[in-house]
Amino acid sequence: MMESLISKPNSSSFDLTTIIEATYQRETPKAVQIQLMNGIKIWVPKRYIDSEYSSDTFIEQKFRIENYILKKLGFRENLIK
Repeated sequence: MMESLISKPNSSSFDLTTIIEATYQRETPKAVQIQLMNGIKIWVPKRYIDSEYSSDTFIEQKFRIENYILKKLGFRENLIK
């Protein structure tokens, strides 16, 4: 499980997204590859990213990603709020 990868769950219990700190790696027409702070790279479908992001690979960014896809990618459910 990827329990240590989620950095800042949103405070509202009704919020359906979580903020992930990562760097942009590359993208396709349908997905973005990001590298988490622990070095793991994951692909996230663009339709589940609810924030703007830069294609600059050298800056740390905050990606707002829907909890549904985080669960599908293997993040522990108790860390996604």
